[in-house]
Amino acid sequence: MISSMTRFESCWRISTFFLLCCFCLNGQQDKNDFKGFDPGQKVSQSEKELYFQRLETINSINTIKIRKNLSVAKQVKRYLGFSSLPYTMGKADFYFYFFEKKLRKYGLPEELKYLAVIESAMNPRAKSKVGAMGLWQFMPSTGVQYGLYHADNVSLFYDPIASTDAACRYLLYLYKKFKDWELVLTAYNYGEGRLLKLIKKTGKKTFWQLQEFLPKETKTYVPSFLAVQYIFNFYEYHGIQPMKLKLSPQKMSINKTTQTAHKSTLQEGVKKEVFAFLNPHLIGEQVPSGTIYYSL
Repeated sequence: MISSMTRFESCWRISTFFLLCCFCLNGQQDKNDFKGFDPGQKVSQSEKELYFQRLETINSINTIKIRKNLSVAKQVKRYLGFSSLPYTMGKADFYFYFFEKKLRKYGLPEELKYLAVIESAMNPRAKSKVGAMGLWQFMPSTGVQYGLYHADNVSLFYDPIASTDAACRYLLYLYKKFKDWELVLTAYNYGEGRLLKLIKKTGKKTFWQLQEFLPKETKTYVPSFLAVQYIFNFYEYHGIQPMKLKLSPQKMSINKTTQTAHKSTLQEGVKKEVFAFLNPHLIGEQVPSGTIYYSL
């Protein structure tokens, strides 16, 4: 689950509330954990058949094929009970534009964009108990390897575009190593080193063969990947209404400071709340020279 927020994270959330048509979810927007699992979740036979029928249409067009089984159905039903879904989907509608451009750049399957939903519920300021940060939940050591950094005033872990570029390069690296997308997803959550050791120890070579040896969160990570896609493709059938941002990602401009500046001087012509939403990586009031920032 995402840890408590700093005052900067609180400001970012207030900004997001403003942009989501001033709709308020009473502080529950990040309470639902996409990585969790409820072993007691009951799924009827008719529900399972319906889920699988619809999921087959997703698998038929996806590069990454996921097996349809009871664990996937349980995750689908669990997610359908999340009160935060309209909020999460509203943010995703904005960020997916940038995700898809980066995934195309690196020749990666477009459906990998759903990993960020599982990892952070689309909160660019998300921080886990073990220190993973941002939309893609990079651990500090891995993020640094891919060009991210966390300083007093700027954190590229929280930069939606920089962190997405890093995530794409990391996923491409994992695919070259494992040559199997289900193992790539497993390694992303479990760690490539730990997964390689487990494969060597057990002699198992697929996610489904390894599943019984994995920790609880990783056991359901691959099923969750398909379950999230179900929600985003069939939400209308379940009465879910995604919220809409008052911003168009196509209109966002990329800028760079030429000298150290106060944040307020960079947001000229842009509402403070909008600027904060566009720049979750600017965590201090002073912005160093050479810093990328986003505007309209």
